[in-house]
Amino acid sequence: MKGLFVTRNRKAGELARALQRFAGSDLSLILEGETGVGKSFVVARAHRVGRSGRPIVVVDCGAIPATLIPSALFGHRAGAFTDATRHRTGLLERADDGTLVLDHVEALPPEGQTSLLRVLEERAFLPVGTAAPRPFRARVIALAGADLRERVAAGEFRPDLYHRLAGFHATLPALRHRSEDVLPFATAFLRRAARKRSMAFALDPDAEKLLLAYPWPGNFRELETVLIRTVVQADSGTVRPGDLGLPAGAWPQVMEMAAERAAPLAEIQRIYAVWVLGLEGGNVSRAARILGVSRRTLIRWRRDS
Repeated sequence: MKGLFVTRNRKAGELARALQRFAGSDLSLILEGETGVGKSFVVARAHRVGRSGRPIVVVDCGAIPATLIPSALFGHRAGAFTDATRHRTGLLERADDGTLVLDHVEALPPEGQTSLLRVLEERAFLPVGTAAPRPFRARVIALAGADLRERVAAGEFRPDLYHRLAGFHATLPALRHRSEDVLPFATAFLRRAARKRSMAFALDPDAEKLLLAYPWPGNFRELETVLIRTVVQADSGTVRPGDLGLPAGAWPQVMEMAAERAAPLAEIQRIYAVWVLGLEGGNVSRAARILGVSRRTLIRWRRDS
């Protein structure tokens, strides 16, 4: 999914160029963004540019119980503790001189944060049950679904660890902020999915309007899933709004998202307008009448949402 590096959005393009420069360095990266924005693709690209052919190890920081973090990260030797019946190679050792990806790093418990900080400071780790430290040579990329700076300010994430990880800090933009990318990617996903059916598919104008109006809480991943499902279920090569299967119940979710991050009133106004537009099947004239605004204003809100 090349959502960041093939874009018509100016800000996303600037970010992609910056990431391309940092990809070849040894600096640690923090990549933040909602689910489905393409963090994994950026990781893969950074790894290919900087450490191609070497290991890449992904650690789900939210899935490791605090008591098992030392063993999972550093490994252990047989007999190191009661249940250690055999040698275990830790994730840091598996990463070797490749890339260590810390997924959901914001979920790392305090004990894990302290252990990780020590590794990054000393560039070495000690497997449980041994006395000889091992060198840590991997490049670190941390992925977060939340703003780590806010977690630091709230005392939930160590500031010294944050600064060790933030050689470069990037937030990948949500698809709803990149409306100019929706239709090109929808067309690409549609074309790719259509190959399996040996049919040609095209979006009709109303379907395009609906795709532009929908806020895509699942971002590129959701867009791709919708188009694949549409192709599987389609009876003809023309995709109409009803064929997309976008649930009406999904529209209010965007209001919940806005409330969670205390969006400015002007942004909530635009989001609500996009929701109404979606409920009206992308019909700008009808939605504008309901909202009591001009077509031009609604089109501008849709573009800026």
